[in-house]
Amino acid sequence: MFIFTAKLNKRKVLLGIAAAAALALTAGVAVQLAGDVAAMETWGSEKEEAAGSGDQAAETVSTLALTNNERIAYLEACGWEVDENSCVIQEVIIPSDFDETYQSYADLQARQGFDLERLKGKRVKQITYTVTNYPEEGDIIAELLVYRGNIVAGDICSMKTDGGFTRGLMDHPDQQGNTDDGAASTNNDSSETEK
Repeated sequence: MFIFTAKLNKRKVLLGIAAAAALALTAGVAVQLAGDVAAMETWGSEKEEAAGSGDQAAETVSTLALTNNERIAYLEACGWEVDENSCVIQEVIIPSDFDETYQSYADLQARQGFDLERLKGKRVKQITYTVTNYPEEGDIIAELLVYRGNIVAGDICSMKTDGGFTRGLMDHPDQQGNTDDGAASTNNDSSETEK
């Protein structure tokens, strides 16, 4: 049988505990960072799949939306001019369960190559701009939903309470036959649905 004895200095014990805590904290941060990197890689591959589904703007312009200029460039690639000073940013939560109205909106987004189903319950930034080149008069806004710095949804909508509409970013009213490929509206047109 062996007996070991040691004289402990309080200062050395406290330094040892602090060093162990620092190591544990560093390991925790490294694990979290590795998880974030893995999530970003998954996010990137999902974006590439969405871009391959036919969203013209996503193929020509990045969906990265960290700055005002990046968001405006995306909208311009979709054919919309906006007042950059009209930018309003707020946080919203994608519903965990889609009602009929939100399911219509999710379907509109799916036709554009965006998948809101995977973002159920997530907090996103809703960024709106006033559209300046819409052919009709009225309060028309471009709305982008941004998650982790990337555009995950978008639409053009009228703020009118009577006869308003919501349509996809690539659904321009001056193009012939665009009501069948994604426009949604609050008016009585049978090919359109409310947001």
